[in-house]
Amino acid sequence: MQTLGNARDHFWRVIKMAKATQVDLSTALDEGVINIDEYADMITGCQGCAQVGKCDRLLEAVDQLDEAPSYCVNHDTFAALRKA
Repeated sequence: MQTLGNARDHFWRVIKMAKATQVDLSTALDEGVINIDEYADMITGCQGCAQVGKCDRLLEAVDQLDEAPSYCVNHDTFAALRKA
């Protein structure tokens, strides 16, 4: 079983991935596209991810992505938010 990582670190990791995939989480929240529980689930999902190092290296190497990597536990959520 994967130990959950530090919530603050994963909060910022989700923010960085959102920025890289051109997803505005603040607007999504404000417009009701996602609710606070779904947002929290994104962070919790990230906390349990086994690919954190890979994700950090990717986010350090690029400013923009067409989509979140397939290994990202929030891949589908980012894709849906980008379409919204």
